[in-house]
Amino acid sequence: MKTLNDETLQRVKQFNIAYQQEYGISPSYRQIMNALHLGSLATVRRYVIALENQGILKRSELGKIVPLPNLQKGNFVLAPLIGSIVCGIPNLSEQNYEDTFALPTDIFGKGELFMLHADGNSMIEAGISPGDLLVLRKQNSAEDGEIVVALIDGETTLKRLYHKDGKIVLHPENKRMKDIVVDSCSVQGVLVSCIKKY
Repeated sequence: MKTLNDETLQRVKQFNIAYQQEYGISPSYRQIMNALHLGSLATVRRYVIALENQGILKRSELGKIVPLPNLQKGNFVLAPLIGSIVCGIPNLSEQNYEDTFALPTDIFGKGELFMLHADGNSMIEAGISPGDLLVLRKQNSAEDGEIVVALIDGETTLKRLYHKDGKIVLHPENKRMKDIVVDSCSVQGVLVSCIKKY
């Protein structure tokens, strides 16, 4: 039998708890497999049994995960970490799933959230440094002054957005850098929070 990975065991545990808190029911093995990119349902089953043996969760007679009685629905939202965003010159957009995190709604709010690593220094005067974790709400519109993920000709960048004279102004928070002015762009999400890494 293959040795179980402790980090993966914790991810399965966290996903199970977060899913129950958000939806009020337990995730299926297939949902765990897809969310955490595990190789097979049999792999998920091994991790679930390991967590059951540790007393962290229980399974029904049919092998399904039993909802934990002390969890309240709606306190957390699941947010995937899907790669990096350049805080500077736009770069080719690529989504590389890395992990899923349970974020408390009291701090980050509700909605469809996702996370990105910050890369580059064009937003340093807004307190965003390379390596920070950015929490964003997925939406396709933004108010003037909001920090957004903007898609321009298939490339993405993180900037503060303004509408001016029929143009879109993507403003860097770095006095050494110039605005990007375009006729149009696609908003992919709006910044909710920046988690500093020290």
